[in-house]
Amino acid sequence: MKKSQWLCAAAASALILSQGAGSVHAAGAKTQAVPAAAKTMAALAVKEGTVSWTVNGRTVALQTIDAGGYKLYAAGQVAAALGARLTAGGSGLAAVSSDGIHTVVLKTGSSAYTVDGQARSFSAAPVSHKGRIYVQLGSLVNGLGGEVLASEAKLLPAARPQGEFDTLRGAADSVIATREDGKGTEVYRFSPVPGSYSLLTADERAADFAVSADGRFGAFTDDTGQLSLINLATGAIAPAGTDTSVKTDLIWSADGSRIYVIQGDKQEKLAAVDASIGSLTELLADKVENKSELRVSADGTRAVYIVNLTGTAKNDADSTEASLTIDYSQAGEQLYSLDLTKKDAKPVQLTNTPDNKLFPELLADGSVVYLSADAEGSDPNVLKRIKPGGAAEAVRLDMEPSWMAGYGGGLIVSGTAADGTSRIYTVTADGTASELLRTSKSIDEVAVSPGGGVSLVSGGKLWFVQNGKAVQLTR
Repeated sequence: MKKSQWLCAAAASALILSQGAGSVHAAGAKTQAVPAAAKTMAALAVKEGTVSWTVNGRTVALQTIDAGGYKLYAAGQVAAALGARLTAGGSGLAAVSSDGIHTVVLKTGSSAYTVDGQARSFSAAPVSHKGRIYVQLGSLVNGLGGEVLASEAKLLPAARPQGEFDTLRGAADSVIATREDGKGTEVYRFSPVPGSYSLLTADERAADFAVSADGRFGAFTDDTGQLSLINLATGAIAPAGTDTSVKTDLIWSADGSRIYVIQGDKQEKLAAVDASIGSLTELLADKVENKSELRVSADGTRAVYIVNLTGTAKNDADSTEASLTIDYSQAGEQLYSLDLTKKDAKPVQLTNTPDNKLFPELLADGSVVYLSADAEGSDPNVLKRIKPGGAAEAVRLDMEPSWMAGYGGGLIVSGTAADGTSRIYTVTADGTASELLRTSKSIDEVAVSPGGGVSLVSGGKLWFVQNGKAVQLTR
């Protein structure tokens, strides 16, 4: 604790003890003879102690008293631990949060107090004892904008935000999530420490974006097709170029110089946008529609994407309506690969199976892995791997996968095990799996930051995975 904070707390205590009602003991006050039995009762009425709490990663021992069936905490110590400022006047005490936003005003001996001018009530009135003012911990911490995590013995100087969060994105040293409360869209930036967060932007255009490999920028398009970049540290947004053609499935190059996109009203082209000036270069225009799930290798030499093939119309030479038939034998989602080093290269079809294909990823060894979901829904999901030579095999895991993404040259995969638990694994290029997290909670979304940090959403709440455990970042 800073010296100035302790001096402020001590000064506040001294002033209040001189005038405050409800004192258990006033230092330096004149005393009268009291029967021994009464002294014993007074001694039993107040039990002193200390309780250790963690604040901002450090352990703080706070003085307590047990009085009237309640445990009260030394207000000066609590305020100082949270970085709050204390002032005293008359028989009252005011505590102002470190950011200057919240103010708690209280009086010893009175259960009434105010938070930011709004009336509140203590269950047990504050008291003074041996030179300190003691109050209910939760009331003071919450009033100052903080939060008490009793089960973890933690005090948060800033309370975790409430609401339903989704659209996770991992940034350079944080995780970004979106909250929509009916009044608008808010995009928040969280550090892995509960209570440490800030509003990144309230621009609804930036509710979802592709994150650069270094985690510093996001790229998104609006309803007009305009590509824009958002600084993930400051929230500043700037347009990239002037092209307004439809662009989807944005993916950054490893060096951050280009943004690859699927282009066109019918998602029939592949293109690359220069991230610095916004100029667009066409990579493929084969007129094959319904491309999606674009991925590009780390070295920028190869692209992989999915094409949703539809039925083929057939009729007789006269093209009569009666002769029209639709051939669905080749319909479905198929994976394609494109060599980006050769001009006018033709796409190569990698699959011809009827299963649904999701989340394709290029591994460090050149393999392509995707999540295979049975089109009829009768068989469980599996991961399938296509080796550089074209041979296909299943990637065996002791769970049914539901999501995956690239992770350090391999994969990160989430799913559900036979015992009903949700799990997150890392999988190396050779198929070796290591467990990151096992939880009884459902996992709705997972995101990975460039540094390897993993976060997830469960039931609208945001969690950060740390040392095999999930730390809750929102309420």
